[in-house]
Amino acid sequence: MGQRSDAITERLGGIASKIRAELQQNWRFLFAGALALGAIAIAIEVSDRQGRMDIPSGYAVRMVCEPDPESHLWGGGCDRVAGDIARTDKPSFGELYRAFVTVHHRRIPSPVVERQYRQASCEDGFDLDAKLAGTRYVFVPLRPLFAGACTAAQVEAVKSEIDARDRALLAIEREGLSHAALFAGALANLTEPLVILGAAAVVAALVLL
Repeated sequence: MGQRSDAITERLGGIASKIRAELQQNWRFLFAGALALGAIAIAIEVSDRQGRMDIPSGYAVRMVCEPDPESHLWGGGCDRVAGDIARTDKPSFGELYRAFVTVHHRRIPSPVVERQYRQASCEDGFDLDAKLAGTRYVFVPLRPLFAGACTAAQVEAVKSEIDARDRALLAIEREGLSHAALFAGALANLTEPLVILGAAAVVAALVLL
């Protein structure tokens, strides 16, 4: 009995030694794998939260543009997204991915628009309130995005970016809560430039260690 116990102990010790040797030899790959799995899990969790916020936001775009006795006060600009409001088809995975990128990984006004109009001269007598009056862009959530705009061209550029975001919100809203939307949002989060930069830094550190 004692010999059998010693044999089992010796065998277990050998297995433990092999495992320890494998860990010492491949710890970089194991560490990188653990980090990758953690990043994917976080990206999926964040995507779920984003989707649950985007669906009512897309519905709000739709509601603002519905016929109403007082819609003349805010209905201007609805024609720019009318085609997307009318759509009933399910978006493709690629469209969902681009929608999540647009909504969550691009800001308004974009750096391109800011640089383009930073040094632009203001138009004489320009009235931003008059430009936005009677349009859906006059509402409080959108109005601050036009801060500093003092030319018709700059206002139009910001409107175009808002339209792009609203089309993206409508696509996410049409899809609803689904695995396709969840994974598309997660992929958008994982391909965020800062995430890619962080992953590259971790890989570089592991190679140098």
